Amino acid sequence: MGEKEIVPPKYRLPLVLIGISIIALICAIFLLVKTVQHAEPIQFSSDEKESSESSKLIVDVSGAVKNPGVYTLAYGSRVSDAIIVAGGFSEEADMEQVSLRINQASVLSDGAKVYIPLKGKTNQQIEVSQVVSSKTISINTASSSELDTLSGIGPVTAKKIIDNRPYASLEELVTKKAVGQSLFDKLKNQLTL
Repeated sequence: MGEKEIVPPKYRLPLVLIGISIIALICAIFLLVKTVQHAEPIQFSSDEKESSESSKLIVDVSGAVKNPGVYTLAYGSRVSDAIIVAGGFSEEADMEQVSLRINQASVLSDGAKVYIPLKGKTNQQIEVSQVVSSKTISINTASSSELDTLSGIGPVTAKKIIDNRPYASLEELVTKKAVGQSLFDKLKNQLTL
């Protein structure tokens, strides 16, 4: 008894080509779906807590404001935001000195002091920035020129620091290879997030 062929020879080639076409179509659909999908990174509750805590700044606002004090502001807040939170300028504010010396658009860093000059106090120290007042520079918000004021940091290193933002800790300056360990050890007391 001879066995009968299931598929006659004249249909084998078309069936093989149809099979290959179906497999290619399935692969194409799979790749299309894969490239269109946007994967959201998984966030754990500890990540949310850490990011929400690091998104807050504590700033000291004093001088000629209506309600001097220490305030908590959102990360990325500016000097003008700190003045508003402190009730705005008081009547004693020397607005000429404010306009000459205070950059209200400057981004604040954690621990910054904002001092608004009083009228008639021309000899007072009037500096408002995270660089001078808090004696620290924010590695997440400082400009290239602010970073360049640090000993051992020039334009190239400042660019590396800015390009590797954001930082969750100061030590990431070394792990992300923005600065070397010896330079980091020398500067770490002058830096903040």
